[in-house]
Amino acid sequence: MYAVLRIRGKVGLSKDIEDTLKMLNLKRKFNCTLVPETDDYRGMLKKVQNYITWGSINKDTAKKILSKEGIEDASKIIEGLEEGKTLGKMDVKRTFSMSPPSGGFKKTTKKIYPKGEAGNRGENADVFFKKVV
Repeated sequence: MYAVLRIRGKVGLSKDIEDTLKMLNLKRKFNCTLVPETDDYRGMLKKVQNYITWGSINKDTAKKILSKEGIEDASKIIEGLEEGKTLGKMDVKRTFSMSPPSGGFKKTTKKIYPKGEAGNRGENADVFFKKVV
């Protein structure tokens, strides 16, 4: 499963990008969501990669994100995401409000990872998402 965090605001967004962010349920800065690893979602994430950061996370990080929002039965939700279900189909809150990373962003949010903070973090996503929980 992917964890997705919006790191840039609304100013200067094109209509296509804004619509894609709404489809991902990322309406505000520092909103986070969990999505299954499917081709459809990968295409949406690549389209808005200048406004979000995302990556594959392990089960422990997903449990921390879900427990922060008061969701107790995280294991069923994680299994559902691994099977390809979305949070909406499992009747779970779709968007989680996160704080800025502890220690701040290390690089600019306007460039793609590894030169900046936006885009796919790959295996380093767990480290980043533990900072924002």
